[in-house]
Parts: sequence; structure tokens; C-alpha cells
Amino acid sequence: MPPIEVTVSWPAGAAGPTVDKDPIDVPRGAGATVIRWVCGDNVSRLQISGLDGTVFSPAASQGMVPSFSTTDANREAGTYSYTLAATQTSGDSTAGDPRIRNGG
Repeated sequence: MPPIEVTVSWPAGAAGPTVDKDPIDVPRGAGATVIRWVCGDNVSRLQISGLDGTVFSPAASQGMVPSFSTTDANREAGTYSYTLAATQTSGDSTAGDPRIRNGG
């Protein structure tokens, strides 16, 4: 399966960042799948943490980065949470907790 790309944006006037896929759906039978987060509108850096280390490798980015990729083993169905932090181009930063849903 090709990588799943997730764009992190921070719309003008919004309290924090959003992802264009929440939850991120990894289809059943797709096997191990790469998920890649990239900076979108008004986001200069992002950080991903809190992924389950038995399912995702690596389980976190190394601090604030312009993009981050992890491999989702996608061995069994389930929904996983993670923490997304972002820095807005203006310098503001905050975090949220989107989801990943595996089909197994």
C-alpha cells in the first residue's frame, strides 16, 4: 500500500491545529503501512508522540520537525490515539489528540 499522507494545518482564527484525516484509516488487509504527517497551511513544525510502540515504529518524532513518518504494523483491528503538537508560522504552539483506526 502506498504511504498515507496526513496534512497538519492551522486555519486562521482556530485555537489549534487540525489534521485532514481523523481518524487515519488503515484498511484491513493492507499489511504494514507507512503514515506520514506533513506541515500544511500556517504550520511550520509538528511533533508526533504517544504512539503505541508495539504497533508503530518509530513511536514518536524526535522533537519538532517539518514532517514525520512511522510504520504502522496493522496486525489487528483497533483504534489508537496519539498526541500532535504543532507550531504555527506566527510562533504559537499547542497540542491535540487525533486517532488512527487500523483494520487489521
